[in-house]
Amino acid sequence: MNQRAVPGFLFLGFFLWGVVTFGCRRSEMSEPIVFPAGRFTSAQQCGTCHRDIYAAWRGSQHARAIENPIFRESYEEAAKIAGESATRLCRMCHAPTVVLTGDHTLAQEVTREGVTCDFCHSLTGIDLERREHPFLLDVGATKYGPIRDAASTGHRVAFSEFHLSSLQCAGCHEYRNAHGVPILSTYSEWEQYRQRGGDKECQHCHMPQVLANIVDPKVKRVQGAFVNLHTMPGGHARDQLVRALEMRIMEVQRTPRGVYVKVRLRNVGAGHAVPTGSPTRKVILRVEVMTGSGQRVRQERIYQRIVLDQWGTEIRRDSLLFTGARAIARDTRLAPAEERVEEFLLPVSADENLTITAALIYLYSPHERPETETRIEFLSERRELFSRWVR
Repeated sequence: MNQRAVPGFLFLGFFLWGVVTFGCRRSEMSEPIVFPAGRFTSAQQCGTCHRDIYAAWRGSQHARAIENPIFRESYEEAAKIAGESATRLCRMCHAPTVVLTGDHTLAQEVTREGVTCDFCHSLTGIDLERREHPFLLDVGATKYGPIRDAASTGHRVAFSEFHLSSLQCAGCHEYRNAHGVPILSTYSEWEQYRQRGGDKECQHCHMPQVLANIVDPKVKRVQGAFVNLHTMPGGHARDQLVRALEMRIMEVQRTPRGVYVKVRLRNVGAGHAVPTGSPTRKVILRVEVMTGSGQRVRQERIYQRIVLDQWGTEIRRDSLLFTGARAIARDTRLAPAEERVEEFLLPVSADENLTITAALIYLYSPHERPETETRIEFLSERRELFSRWVR
């Protein structure tokens, strides 16, 4: 977990957490934006002043949270299987403004914006004991953010210690279902990391700071300031995976039964288990030996959390997880700072030239279909063994 300040306009981002540091009027001649109490403001209105950040948010996963095709397939499956109770649960985090507006038909534009600007900047706390929804909200003219000396000409702003803490992420990244099964446990994994001496908040890795214009200079000229970059990359981002895990081939030996390979794997950069999030995510350690004559042998270790339904069958689809899970059968994921040493014996002819490859692959398969899978090979290492010296 590295906190770095990168100069420039790196607006690659996700939803606006530090965006409302400076409000604005669009011009001296235009009407000021009105922020009615209890009514969320559309991200499009935020974008009239915070133009660059809005443009980046539009391309983010949070902006597409309710309309992402992969999510929509799971959403529609859940509706067929478990009905309205399941889809209400989905909307609580994929279109969270519904917890206040009750717009479960997604009729309002702000609902279809997914995890929209005003929702995050109206949060004042999280209460994970509240079963209906965990969000504590103050929706209106005051926008909450992590800048202590914020000033605005367009709306009230308030410094929020809560916006600097991992607790802000917990509302959507921690969930136990009605049967007490932890389906999403990223926040509690982070709490264990802190108890063991970890010193980073979620924002350190997922919202690194950058020097950037917060407000469109045509609206208001403000000296450059460090703000949290709203990229919010997560488990599907290759760079995050590379930072999280370290892999090394420690030993390769020929034996009478084949090739012995020892691989060390460590969680060096994540303040939570790897992989985290949905149990349909896994990390695969694949070791392969190829001989000079073309023989290829492969073995794997899989790091994942296996969830069972009421019949003791593994749940492999996202649409069944939240309502159907009854128990955790096994959890082989790598905890923060955990090290594993894995040993493999691959049965190949030991007197040939050999190429040994170890690779880490991230796999997210929400529907058990290759066409909707996310598969990323993010680390690899190769060794060669020669049968004799070549002059």
